[in-house]
Amino acid sequence: MLGFEKEKYVEMGNLVQSKRTELEAIGQKLYERNVKSIFFTGVGGTTAEFTSLKKAIENKTALPTYVVNAAELMVEGCKQLNKDSIVITGSKSGDTKETVAVAKWCQERGIEVVAITKEGTPLCDHVDYLCTMDTSGVENTYLSFYYIVLKLLNLRGEFDDYNEFVKDMEHVHESLIKVKEKFDPIAEEIAKKTYKEPYQIWIGSGTVWGDVYMFTMCILEEMQWKRTKAVSSPEFFHGTLELVDEDTCVFLLKGVGKCRSLDERVEKFLNQYAEKKIVIDLNDYKLEGVSDKFADLCSPMVAETILTGRLASHVEHHTGHSLAFRRYYRQFDY
Repeated sequence: MLGFEKEKYVEMGNLVQSKRTELEAIGQKLYERNVKSIFFTGVGGTTAEFTSLKKAIENKTALPTYVVNAAELMVEGCKQLNKDSIVITGSKSGDTKETVAVAKWCQERGIEVVAITKEGTPLCDHVDYLCTMDTSGVENTYLSFYYIVLKLLNLRGEFDDYNEFVKDMEHVHESLIKVKEKFDPIAEEIAKKTYKEPYQIWIGSGTVWGDVYMFTMCILEEMQWKRTKAVSSPEFFHGTLELVDEDTCVFLLKGVGKCRSLDERVEKFLNQYAEKKIVIDLNDYKLEGVSDKFADLCSPMVAETILTGRLASHVEHHTGHSLAFRRYYRQFDY
């Protein structure tokens, strides 16, 4: 598969699995500390990931759960955030300015911080509960944080299926590779068909809304300089639908959870009015060896493995624009 290093991918998956006990121990400590609320915070792709993560757990727990942009949190504050809260963050690089700053900001106010990041990075110096690992693949990010928060929910009596979930995750990377292989020729076809489009609308909902937002912002905009619009399925009918015509390229990512009916409503509209539409149905990409009861919980991992993991590489191939090249981001101070 284009741009895919299978051995490295398996290695990254094994690393996450090797860290499970350590991650679960953090969940245990949070339970013993009797946290009263969870604040996911970060910037950019991290915030997008946390948006899907929040959606995946918020109907399982009575804990108030928030996603707050790190920069906004520091300038606005939040009355709901206090010493009984826990702040969860992460940074692949470990030196994202806003993420490091918000961790320090929280600690200065006596609010404890959980983070997953690379060893020896600035973020490590401002974290109370730390797990260090250097992994690639957003699906690994999801799984790593699941081992913390779902363990916490399990101990609170809110997720009795945790042990079964963990068992199913033992070989999830093998299943994700099969999903990649299945979607790869479709990704090639989509990229070839759409890479010249001047504007794209991307739609999704529920547990994969954060992934739709992340793919448009972090991949298509930041890494490919493509003009996009990300909109949730329920919000699509209150503004963005008026931009749909025979020349507008529209993508719909259909989920597998309770919000699927909202996606189907969008699909019905697109079938009538959008000539350039592409529907990606996650129901076609189920994970082998994973119980259907966890399908929605795992759907962000599946979304990322096909979008960021496969489609991005094919878009890069056709545009000739490297995913690693930036015009502004991290190029100078601003």
